[in-house]
Amino acid sequence: MERGEEMKNQLALSGEKIAEKVYPQLFHHIGMIRGEYLLRELNQNILLASCQQFVKDYLDTICSLYSDEEVWYRFSELTNTEANCLEGTKEHFDENHPLFGYRGIRRLLACPNEFQAEANVVTEVYQTNLNLSVIFPFINDADQLKQAIRVLREHGFTGKIGTMIELPSAYFDLDRILETGISKIIVGMNDLTSFIFATVRNSQWHDMESPIMLDMLRQMQEKSNTKKIDFAVAGYLNASFIQKMNQMGIKCIIHYSSIPEIFNLEIDHPDHLKHIKEKVKNYKGATHDTARNVESIQANQLLYRR
Repeated sequence: MERGEEMKNQLALSGEKIAEKVYPQLFHHIGMIRGEYLLRELNQNILLASCQQFVKDYLDTICSLYSDEEVWYRFSELTNTEANCLEGTKEHFDENHPLFGYRGIRRLLACPNEFQAEANVVTEVYQTNLNLSVIFPFINDADQLKQAIRVLREHGFTGKIGTMIELPSAYFDLDRILETGISKIIVGMNDLTSFIFATVRNSQWHDMESPIMLDMLRQMQEKSNTKKIDFAVAGYLNASFIQKMNQMGIKCIIHYSSIPEIFNLEIDHPDHLKHIKEKVKNYKGATHDTARNVESIQANQLLYRR
């Protein structure tokens, strides 16, 4: 990807053990740390003390490295299948369609012990790292977000809170979502595009750059700007989409693992994500692998149709 005088984008981490800031000429602050990948790396539920310590240590490290920049941690966004694989999981929901069920904030609200454990971790890290902020994933609407914010505040977290917009319902409720006291909106492009077009990633219909998606992004950007709330997009994004977003004045949160492909630059931990995803593929109870990839979903769809 060629870079003129473009805006700096933001970096997304999934547990990569970085020792210094990653390409600071490209990235301004950590736009997202995906909590679920820390849990899956250990293969433990956040209920376990060892897992809580692991997440704490990781957040401490990243917040220290980026002590003069914001670090946004996203609460773990596990599907039921992914959660069931983890040691220490107590709540097992029976679902045929994990992509549509107890995910993200739905799971946290349904499993208050897990929510409390994760809330305690971020609250503790925040005591010594005031640059830590948090993100709620997979919210349905403003009411659900308010409920989650209330629980988190009751646990003593006083830092900034952001939310993902991944569901059409959240897009339609954006006006009310912007009134909940949040500081950041992140559009999850993979899920939102999937749900708008009723399709899976990498399929011919999954078109993030379609006029429909670009119109939605423009509207959300305008509303967020009016309320002076940070606005960014995230997901597995390609160079042309990133360029298009930056031209529109929208920042992208780019996965560490995508740096070689997008910027043609080397990274120290190119296989980190792959190793974690393979763990769950090998779990015999998993019907949908964690990459939420097309192959397994399409195979399952064929089974349902028979």
